[in-house]
Amino acid sequence: MTALQKNSLQKNPNDLNLVEVACYQRLINASVERVWENVRDWEHLPWLHESSFSYVSLDTQGEWGWRTWASEKHTSHVELCIDTQAQRYVARSYRKQQQVTEIWTSLRAEGAQTHISVTFAVPDIADADKTAVGQLYLDLYSRLWDEDEEMMQARQQQLTPAPAGPDSINLGPLQELLPRLPMEVRIRQHNYQVCAVAGELLVYPARCPHLLGPLSILDDSILDDSILDDSILNSSISDSSPLAKSQLDSSAQGRADKIHAQTLQVRCPWHGYVFDIRSGACLSPANAACRLHRSPPLQTNGASGDVILGVA
Repeated sequence: MTALQKNSLQKNPNDLNLVEVACYQRLINASVERVWENVRDWEHLPWLHESSFSYVSLDTQGEWGWRTWASEKHTSHVELCIDTQAQRYVARSYRKQQQVTEIWTSLRAEGAQTHISVTFAVPDIADADKTAVGQLYLDLYSRLWDEDEEMMQARQQQLTPAPAGPDSINLGPLQELLPRLPMEVRIRQHNYQVCAVAGELLVYPARCPHLLGPLSILDDSILDDSILDDSILNSSISDSSPLAKSQLDSSAQGRADKIHAQTLQVRCPWHGYVFDIRSGACLSPANAACRLHRSPPLQTNGASGDVILGVA
């Protein structure tokens, strides 16, 4: 499928009384490659920009751009069309098949940065209302590009090669480790989050396998420090250690079993991808092909009792 709008790469193809209400220009601290990647990425809209988009679902996409539904009943939609040769794109909004906005954005690479120029046009706006309507769009796009710029910079940082970490890290004694959590560590080529969740010591990949966004525990309600006692925390250490589950009393064992039975999930704030920490499976979206890679094991040093992450 292609764009529904005929002559989509022409200005004002529906011959409306379009009024230019504002122009927004900015130097984005991200490469033009990252910016184009961001433009084509409709999927981040309801997650990264959740305060600006109340509903977004995909209708269709292709090299030409994409079209998303903007209402649950599919009575309104947004269509973004890309003019690669001219290094620009246009986003048009429609309500009940009637066009309500036309926004053109031009991109120009400036080294590792990108200059953007955005013009906002709305049909049938009175002269007396132009300034107020224009300011609404300027405020909106300033917020959207702030959020996009932060994401693009973080993604570029993750794409930039970093020195490999060690095969294992000594995290120190358990009771000294707990106040330092959560913490991020690097083992070989990957970063991991170490945290205590509902009494269990957990390790999971720090970055989403989709586009390298930051992962965090989905439900903050399970971060319950009231049950962070040694017996439960020790149950999450490798069974090969002296602090294995066999040493728990029956009460602690029951609590540990309940915790281990939970489906603990992490989510990326960029696109809303959700993963099961233990299995690595992607739970949402259902058709995603990616999954978490296996985390290094937690063990204890038999002599010192220190917690070791990785394989010595």
